[in-house]
Amino acid sequence: MFTAFGWSASKSRDYYSETDHKDETRLTDNENEVVSVKTYQGIKTAILSFIKDGREKCYLNVSDYEGNVSDAVSEASLEIVHNTALGVYAVENITHSYTKESQYFNVVMDIYYKHTKEQVRSIAYLNYVSAVQGALGKAISDHKEYLVISISSAQVTQDYIRAYALEYYRANPLEVTAPPEIKTIVHAAKEQTKIIEIELSYPNTLPQEIEMRTKLQSTANLLLKNAKSSKDVATAANACKRLIESSDYVQSGSPTAYGTLIERTGNSEGFAMAYKIFCSVLGIKCTVVEGALGGDRHFWNIIELGGECYHADPAVCGLAGMSAAFLKTDAEFRAMGYRWDTSKYKPCNGNLKYESLENG
Repeated sequence: MFTAFGWSASKSRDYYSETDHKDETRLTDNENEVVSVKTYQGIKTAILSFIKDGREKCYLNVSDYEGNVSDAVSEASLEIVHNTALGVYAVENITHSYTKESQYFNVVMDIYYKHTKEQVRSIAYLNYVSAVQGALGKAISDHKEYLVISISSAQVTQDYIRAYALEYYRANPLEVTAPPEIKTIVHAAKEQTKIIEIELSYPNTLPQEIEMRTKLQSTANLLLKNAKSSKDVATAANACKRLIESSDYVQSGSPTAYGTLIERTGNSEGFAMAYKIFCSVLGIKCTVVEGALGGDRHFWNIIELGGECYHADPAVCGLAGMSAAFLKTDAEFRAMGYRWDTSKYKPCNGNLKYESLENG
């Protein structure tokens, strides 16, 4: 006997492969294995497991089932395709046939996919927002162009993914020379879990990116020769001085560390990214800050020295001198016309002053 139903519902396992289906059927590497089940839930979880593994031809042995087995397989398949994010993302159509033996039913299923087997099997099943950050950060560092995640957290949205990708870039300028362009598609159903496809495109090829990272590192090492002092505050000041001596601040200049250090001109973002690299090389904790100065979009840094945080704006230091915008508190920066989202950054209230550093 044969029964079928069909409808249209509209890259390898690398990391974080935690499942959100706790009763998932464990499959072997044998593509022809027969999974034995006895309940409707068993049928459903077996089908979910087949889909997660990207299997096209699947085999069930159903025994001791109280009800119509064919109807149960059809209902479970429909429920998965329409009511689970995995089904919405992955499956185009499912058909099945069955034969009845004396004690059980043999069910043969054909699953037709919207995506390649590699894409379906590469889905990262994540339980925490931190795992999403780890997976996305690794994909960006590895220059991957495609990532698929399964997550139930309402915090993880398309906007969150784009924002975190930019945050990761600004926190790791030696690993990522330019921010990727992010496109996302959310596949959701009645359940809380959603699957998000993430396409990443980069301005440079991977060989170009590797070459640029290497050049950035070697340039930073060269420019920072003998910059490290016995005192972190002096080291941080030396790094800022080396930056403004080696590159010119231009409002229309490069927004990247690469453009600022290699091509020697940058805007405030480029200077902040370059200073972040310098501090990282020298072991100084440093954050890139996005805000405004005089009403215009502007970037600078927050550095941590002796457990206290301070503002440092290398772009303004290059224009007006180190004392103008180095080792400044929140109150001093606000008085100078700086504005930023204080909820995103550590408060800066330390007692160090650049003038004291200059006076020995």
